[in-house]
Amino acid sequence: METGKAIAFLLASGQGLLLSLALVVKGLRQERSNLFLGLILYVLALELLNAWGMQVRYHSSPASIPFWNLQSYLLLPPSVWFLAQLTTTPGYAFRQKDWLFYLPAVVEVLVRSGWSFYRRSTGAPLPSLLDNSGWFLVTELLPIFGTAIALWFYGRKLVFFHRSLKEHAFRLSFSLFVRLYSLFCFLLLTTVIWAAGVLLEWPVFAGLEIVLTLFLFAFGYIGYANPVFFTLPVLPDVKSSEKVEFHHYDDTKQLERLQTLFRQDALYTQSKLTVEDVAKRLQLPPRYVSYLINTRCAANFTHFVNGFRVEAVIRKLNDPAEHHKTLLALALEAGFNSKSTFNQVFKHHTGQAPSHFLLVKK
Repeated sequence: METGKAIAFLLASGQGLLLSLALVVKGLRQERSNLFLGLILYVLALELLNAWGMQVRYHSSPASIPFWNLQSYLLLPPSVWFLAQLTTTPGYAFRQKDWLFYLPAVVEVLVRSGWSFYRRSTGAPLPSLLDNSGWFLVTELLPIFGTAIALWFYGRKLVFFHRSLKEHAFRLSFSLFVRLYSLFCFLLLTTVIWAAGVLLEWPVFAGLEIVLTLFLFAFGYIGYANPVFFTLPVLPDVKSSEKVEFHHYDDTKQLERLQTLFRQDALYTQSKLTVEDVAKRLQLPPRYVSYLINTRCAANFTHFVNGFRVEAVIRKLNDPAEHHKTLLALALEAGFNSKSTFNQVFKHHTGQAPSHFLLVKK
């Protein structure tokens, strides 16, 4: 039993470290939120690897590599904070000076590594750094409180976003609900177990290891395979002057007309469709159509139209009567004007490239 647990910890932690590296690299190149998801995953993967080391008594081996010195809980609070900002705040940009928030973690790793190297090279009976109350406060207790504050901020942003969706009469699908709360709930559960073990000294770390093994890497894979999964739809800031200007329109009735125009009349199949074209068909002002899509559909015009086009392509891919057509032909029929645009939009809406979607379907 103990051997099986040790193997599971080793495999899961190794898998997590590789995945965290992939997420960090992808975050540096493309979706910045993946960088911070990768850093969170890195800390928790090292926690599992440390559990493996204690399970097999690796730490006491003279030939052991002190990988545990590369772990710092101080990485968690800023990473959760920036992940929350990047996935809930439209237009938020990570600045170069924000890296200073990671300076304490770098200092901790350097001090721990130097302390360990000196003790090994000289054989001096140095005490553990954790025996120092100041060190314990900064490296063990402050990360718990910092992560809790970051999660409180993250939770407030999610609740505000959820309320905004309701105010805009936006239908909260199961997929969007999972996107809203799954990662937050996981991080909250992990932090609660962590705090119970450190602050209350409850014997809960075995449970934490199980939670990490079962759930952590699922979120990591989702974030890597679908970079926009944890990025929430943008709710535009509607100016009060626009609300006054269009107060005489019945938004609910006009929204039904708009959706009928797209769902039944398939207006989205018109290539290079503009908001003026839609407004002309509805006999409404173009600015009001934009206002309606922004406030009631939580999207801009382009995103709104492309959503119908992607749905049309997927629907035809599942229709045996359409299997004789190429993917490009289906895209052009749906209103896309180029293969590159279709590939980009399809991946943004589904999290998968069209070729990968077809492969999974088969």
